[in-house]
Amino acid sequence: MKSWKVKVLLPIILVTALFIGKLVMWDFAVSTGKRVGNLTKISKKGKLFKTWEGTIDEGSGDKLTSFFSVRNDEIANELYEYEGRKVVIYYEEYFANWPWETKYNVTSWKPNEEDKISSSSPTATSNEVLDYLSKTMFCAFLGTLYNDKELYEKVKEYMKENNLFIFNQYEKCND
Repeated sequence: MKSWKVKVLLPIILVTALFIGKLVMWDFAVSTGKRVGNLTKISKKGKLFKTWEGTIDEGSGDKLTSFFSVRNDEIANELYEYEGRKVVIYYEEYFANWPWETKYNVTSWKPNEEDKISSSSPTATSNEVLDYLSKTMFCAFLGTLYNDKELYEKVKEYMKENNLFIFNQYEKCND
């Protein structure tokens, strides 16, 4: 016959070990970080447990595709409405991922600030997009001239004398 200590202490130790194991595996973040890219997919899926799973494309190629899970339904629904656009996601990585497909849990997100004006934005007009692109191209051109400061200053002075519109664009590149 087992003593009362074994009957009482063994279940307490077992439950405590399971609780600590659960905390370490699913609640203790190993790392935190952020990823920026195009939100290509987010869906709720699973046979036994339905979980939110997503994909973000950080560039071109297989190595730049990241997979993530979302444990918070509110965040998942916000991302679902923003699918196909550039986002910044903040995540935590855990030791274990079950029942989720990945160990990366999105804790928050925001629209990508560099993508303020894009053709997919419902509020951007074609004139705004054209202005943005022309400014970007013009400023990139000026950036190549800046390596030769003497040439840069000559072109700037030439534009000041011959084309005031383009000269005024110089200042806009610093905005």
